Amino acid sequence: MLWLCIQFPRLPLEVLTRAQQQGEEALPQVVVEKQLVIDRNPAASQCGVETGLSIATASALCADLQLLQRDSQREQQELQHLAQWAYSFTPLVSPQSAGPMSNGESTPAHLFLELSGCLKASGGFKALIQQLSDELEQMGIHSLMGLGHSPSAAHMLSQLTEHRHWLAQSDSPPSPQQWKQWISFAPSKLLSCDNKTISKLYACGIKRVSQLLAIPLSEVGSRFGRPFVDYLARLNGTRQDPVCSYQPPAQFRSELFFPSPLDNSEQLLFPIGRLLRELCSQLQRRQLYTQQLNWHMDFGQNKSQEITVELSTPQLDPQRLIALTKLQMERVTLDQPVQSISLNCKHLLPLEQGSLDEDLFGEGSQHKRSQQLLDKLKARLGHQALSGIGLKESYLPEQAWQNTDTLIIKSNAKGQQIKPIQAPRPNWLLAHPTKLESSEHKLFYQGELQLLQGPERIDGYWWQHGRHGRDYYIARNKRDELYWVFQDLTTEEWFLHGVYS
Repeated sequence: MLWLCIQFPRLPLEVLTRAQQQGEEALPQVVVEKQLVIDRNPAASQCGVETGLSIATASALCADLQLLQRDSQREQQELQHLAQWAYSFTPLVSPQSAGPMSNGESTPAHLFLELSGCLKASGGFKALIQQLSDELEQMGIHSLMGLGHSPSAAHMLSQLTEHRHWLAQSDSPPSPQQWKQWISFAPSKLLSCDNKTISKLYACGIKRVSQLLAIPLSEVGSRFGRPFVDYLARLNGTRQDPVCSYQPPAQFRSELFFPSPLDNSEQLLFPIGRLLRELCSQLQRRQLYTQQLNWHMDFGQNKSQEITVELSTPQLDPQRLIALTKLQMERVTLDQPVQSISLNCKHLLPLEQGSLDEDLFGEGSQHKRSQQLLDKLKARLGHQALSGIGLKESYLPEQAWQNTDTLIIKSNAKGQQIKPIQAPRPNWLLAHPTKLESSEHKLFYQGELQLLQGPERIDGYWWQHGRHGRDYYIARNKRDELYWVFQDLTTEEWFLHGVYS
């Protein structure tokens, strides 16, 4: 098997600053936990700030240093989002959370990806590695990659600078012999074990993994314990190295935090665009779509605001989604600065074949343009501004229709569907039938009416409300206007029910 380990050493800082545009990173920023600096940006590094320093020392080195408190919950959410992103490449993904903090340092959060089953679909080894690197860079995520025949080997080699340089330039995976050379060449400090074991190895003069592997396993076990021997066996591939497999939920959620809160809706367009590009990339690879974008703006102090953008047809073009969201944002007034914004799509549905046909002369292209117009109108005017008309099971014409949501995508349900009646019906149906004047077997409505066509008998609901028997006719007056009239079979009275165009 071919395992790739992607480490995210800057994740504590990136989850707090990923929404910043280029040029906003000039301000020195550090992430602190337990009064220690655990991460810093390049501007802070230029001031001499390093990880492990106390807050007092770091502030003394840089007077305008911005302190950001570590948010482990946001890091875990972002790791799950990255696992969902990686799942669009390969079905075998295992997210690993960051290790406990010790002296200002900890094992970074990372992902394990099994690549042997997806190389061909991704255009080969080099194309896949390049695509993974490019998309992480577009998301604003710094990463370190390592390749191995087991997850443990991939994790250790991801820390080896020489191996990362080779991985960025290689066109094919290494052979088993090359893997053994990389592992043997690695320093002992890169082994995934506690600091006490590392110190013990160096005290014994074991500075390279090759020196450790040359010692009989029985001696290694007696000095360092059975778990360490098991780890070495998983490292060199002589024992299985299982990891927990990730199963993504049928939803999408990603969040961007603003170290300096935004008070202008125009400033939100950049983070909105970043989140929508991530969404469309995942949906396209997983062949899914969503009918609703749920934006959540957090103002702090338990105050927030929800914005919903609804879609009538599957949309995987981020520019169209950005335009719809922008129309919706124009109707929003920000009373307070926004501290974070998140995109949540609660229900992801399978993409039906042909639903993304963009052929200019293909069937349904006009319908899709109409649906896109409806999307824009609802984004501009609000969800309740427009509604459609749908069929309803009823014998009576005034009860055979209902208001419907124009943004509902009608799936090909296997159940029974309501079919429209193949008979002439007026475009304008009165809310309540109007009684007509009659005299000497003649009908009058703005003049005498002449019956042209009929009768069409509609009779129903006798078991509930008494008989509703009617004989419908098409009538015309002297100005050639057409009306839909009926005679009640119970009272023998005549009524006007509709007007033809």
